[in-house]
Amino acid sequence: MKSILMFLGVGALMFTMCLWGTVLGAVVGWTVGLVFDGTMRLLSQALGIDAAPYQLGAMFGFIGGFFRASLEVKKGQSGRV
Repeated sequence: MKSILMFLGVGALMFTMCLWGTVLGAVVGWTVGLVFDGTMRLLSQALGIDAAPYQLGAMFGFIGGFFRASLEVKKGQSGRV
């Protein structure tokens, strides 16, 4: 029972993160589109889709919601390459 609840919790967390990524991506895409309208239009043409800036942001936000950026630095390492 505990493993089923944990599985459902992880699934709900992933779903929620994808939704938040989509919403925040749309807001950021709309904001960037206000400032860099020409650049967003060129990006839309380069991708071969006819989309508004908020739609591009939502798309990238949804895709980015599946990824989690993390940086692990072990004790004693400076993190330099």
